[in-house]
Amino acid sequence: MSQRYFLEELNQIITGQDAHHIKKVMRMKTGDEIIVCAQKKCFLASIEINDDNVTYKTIEELKQPSKMDVTLIQGLPKGSKNEFVVKYATIFNASTIILTPMQRSIAKLENTDNKLKRLSTIAKEAAELAHRFEVPEIKFEKSMSAIDFEVFDLILLADENNKTKTLDQVVPKTINDLKIALIIGPEGGITDAEREMLKNRNAVSISLGNNIIPTEAASLYALSYLSINKS
Repeated sequence: MSQRYFLEELNQIITGQDAHHIKKVMRMKTGDEIIVCAQKKCFLASIEINDDNVTYKTIEELKQPSKMDVTLIQGLPKGSKNEFVVKYATIFNASTIILTPMQRSIAKLENTDNKLKRLSTIAKEAAELAHRFEVPEIKFEKSMSAIDFEVFDLILLADENNKTKTLDQVVPKTINDLKIALIIGPEGGITDAEREMLKNRNAVSISLGNNIIPTEAASLYALSYLSINKS
């Protein structure tokens, strides 16, 4: 299967780390085929390598599979857990990932510009690995109150206090036309005040099963379910 690269634009030129990866890591040669993606479109392409320059010609546009529109709202976790969240939420088809401090978050929003650059790179690499058609948008928000919940058709709140209401009971069989928010609390979970605030925004509390799942992995349960039931 052809290697996939997300580019800033489709201008027949590949530069930077992508060009280095093609030449030095994959050791490709002129005539080899890759997949190039930009503006939510992907094309099969043939490359030409001339000294330090890598160019390509598109062969055909690839058909995009049906997709879901799920925004993961992740309570800010500690340290490298952010990277785990972004990598695997990308692989499991989150369209947007918002990292925000919640009342029980231990981590603080600091040095966000550098962190965002690092997380965006991780998302790009994960999207290429998963053969997605687009890279999810990564955001930091200073608090949940800064998030516009009115844009969502369905708001799901993973709540360890809810042991009975499951995803199959609240998620429609067809979600392709829905804009969904999935909220995951930080280490220690969400507080009663946050539950009440989200209830007032029409969030639906759901269970992710009998076991308590670590915050960095909790979204994968729901995202995998939504991916399977997206059509």
